[in-house]
Amino acid sequence: MATAGLSLGEYTALVFAGAMSFADGLRLVRRRGEAMQAAADATPSGMLSILMLERPVVEEIVQQAQAAGFLRIANLLCPGNIVVSGEKAAIAEAQRLAEQRGARTVVLAVAGAFHTPLMKPADQALADALSQVDLRPARIPVWSNVDARPHQDPAEIRALLIRQVLEPVLWEDTLRGLLEAGVEQFHEVGPGKVLAGLLKRVQRKAECRNWLF
Repeated sequence: MATAGLSLGEYTALVFAGAMSFADGLRLVRRRGEAMQAAADATPSGMLSILMLERPVVEEIVQQAQAAGFLRIANLLCPGNIVVSGEKAAIAEAQRLAEQRGARTVVLAVAGAFHTPLMKPADQALADALSQVDLRPARIPVWSNVDARPHQDPAEIRALLIRQVLEPVLWEDTLRGLLEAGVEQFHEVGPGKVLAGLLKRVQRKAECRNWLF
């Protein structure tokens, strides 16, 4: 048994695993959001979803688009679904280059370049907030977005949450790791079936039940 959550959802996973209280989870999510919004306001930036291209091609596009400004891969969601984050001009250039390669692109309705170094100093603000929270050993492994590995140690969890603000979400790697670890049944909690859809792109036969409370 294990749990995982994508980006903000990692806090839900940690609460479920008993690594932090529900109240502390809410306080951390609020502080994280405030700090990331402040970082986004400091630099006009955004995120772009690139569909139908594989990672090596997207990496090449990112490298080329950096001539127009800062740009990084932010979310590796599943095969053919990658999100990049960066300055507005670089986002526009990446969109142009990706569509030249036959990709479908979607500019995401978000405030900034999340999961990149443009989010500094939000990581330090989160670190300060985490220092005031009692993190406990997780009762079940929680797979981190940062390294796509399971963790239960509070010190490791704290350090990874801070890094998550600035580093890409390795969701595809997390799903593959869970499958390789022997997970046979997945449960998605919350509205929609986005994560179930990503799972099917990684392993078509994987079983996933959706729950809305």
